[in-house]
Amino acid sequence: MTTIERVAFAVAAGTLAALVWMLDPAAVGKMVLGVGWGMILILSQEIVAHVLNAFGWRLTFTAEQAQTVPLAELVKLRIAGDAVNYLTPSATVAGEFTRTAMLNDSHRFEVRAASVLVAKCAQTLAQFLFASAGMVLAFWTGALDIPTARTAYLVGAGLVVALAGGWLGFWWFGRRSSRSPARSPADTGFAAIVSVFRSFVVRYPGRCVLSTLLFLIAYAWGAFESYWICHFIGLPVGVGVAFMIETLSVAVDSILFMVPAKIGTQEGGKAAVFAALGLPVASGLAFGVVRHIRELIWAALGLWLRWTHQPASASRSRAVV
Repeated sequence: MTTIERVAFAVAAGTLAALVWMLDPAAVGKMVLGVGWGMILILSQEIVAHVLNAFGWRLTFTAEQAQTVPLAELVKLRIAGDAVNYLTPSATVAGEFTRTAMLNDSHRFEVRAASVLVAKCAQTLAQFLFASAGMVLAFWTGALDIPTARTAYLVGAGLVVALAGGWLGFWWFGRRSSRSPARSPADTGFAAIVSVFRSFVVRYPGRCVLSTLLFLIAYAWGAFESYWICHFIGLPVGVGVAFMIETLSVAVDSILFMVPAKIGTQEGGKAAVFAALGLPVASGLAFGVVRHIRELIWAALGLWLRWTHQPASASRSRAVV
């Protein structure tokens, strides 16, 4: 880990220890154990988000290329890549290399790598938009008692404009680069990957937008999980509150992404979100523990899928290197 990541990890772990010391561990433990059979629902519902993300990734291929990439394989690779991103201090990058290496050899390496790059950009923009929408909704409804609400509205509007500007920037970048001299077929390095990326964004802006939309829906699906976790820990909330819990949680996670396995940040972040929404802090800590259990179980599955995966050819092995 880098120095910044070590500091963030230490602060997050210290925050978690302080929360456990300040709050009633017995009460938090009782809420977590009270989930009971509901953990089956919490664990199983996550497959919906993975399928939506796989569809979003599939749209980063052309229609012809997508026919040779089975959706089931993309779902498996999404789970494996997310596990690597979750458990390693790689700023959510190592998982993208994992997906590229595991993808079948039906297309050139630069095509596979470019699809992962486009999907990563689409998912990042979707995360940005979802967190922004939640912040605006929270301020608009008065769920957050912050006096500078007008400033918050302007910031939220600016974030939405920035999202649209992001894809327009990709499009413009691709258009400009497409006028440069064609590269030789022998150029199969990073420049070739970037070239395929630019070409795809310019030629298929509709698929890029739809991909972003599917990633956005996948983030929104998290509100379903938030609703049921609150229900099972004994804190029933409405759909609107569940949505705001999820959007604010995504905003916190996007800021503290460098901490591996969200040690401390999951529980501390949820406690902070619950406090900001006027909900019991102890319930936020229990919420974070339950979600952390779900994430760790899926991460374990992802690692199993990664290590049991067999490369189909020597070129795949070179891609791993």
